[in-house]
Amino acid sequence: MSHEKSLPEHQSGPSRLLSVQVPFETLTADLEMFRQKALELGASVAEVIPANWVEIDERVRLKCSVPLCPYYGKNIYCPPHGPSIELMRNAIARYSYAILFAVHVIPPDEFSDRSRERETAVKWARKCLEITGRLETLAFGNGYYLATGFSQYSCLPILCGQERCLVLEGGKCPYPLKARPSMEGVGMDVYRLVTRAGWEIYPIYRSVDPRAVPEPQR
Repeated sequence: MSHEKSLPEHQSGPSRLLSVQVPFETLTADLEMFRQKALELGASVAEVIPANWVEIDERVRLKCSVPLCPYYGKNIYCPPHGPSIELMRNAIARYSYAILFAVHVIPPDEFSDRSRERETAVKWARKCLEITGRLETLAFGNGYYLATGFSQYSCLPILCGQERCLVLEGGKCPYPLKARPSMEGVGMDVYRLVTRAGWEIYPIYRSVDPRAVPEPQR
């Protein structure tokens, strides 16, 4: 199953000489560059945030299995597979800053048709995944070789469309440089993070008409 790329491919990129310590002025300028790049790539909003705003909570990971997510156990990056809570908590503690972005769902009616909701979610999630990958590559090229990106939703329906991850069957991932764990899948409390950043967020579930939500976003 193939998908059209919604973002243009670039044939060249930066490659900066690595240094043991990046001057604060350079780091600040780079973070703003990454934030602006997220907006250029299609993010509706983007902010530079302290990495310690990202909280890892076991209860978020629990919600992947209670109630059961349709991708639970079917993807190498979805629970119970993927990075553990302990690994994520220790790893996040080693970072200083992060780029948080969101994409507004326009029109919100795309989420109001329950027969198309899953298809629509995949489309918007794919855009978020592409932006995440581009930012990670840009950061790597500018010397931040440990930069790591997370998106949302399972990469299984977004990229390969398989019923079950090929890696779990002993095969190879057809998109090894694009596939990534979701924020929620590794235990990040996204609702709390977004609220802490000062953005408005409303839960959308089966009994809620998305058109009644001021600003649906992914």
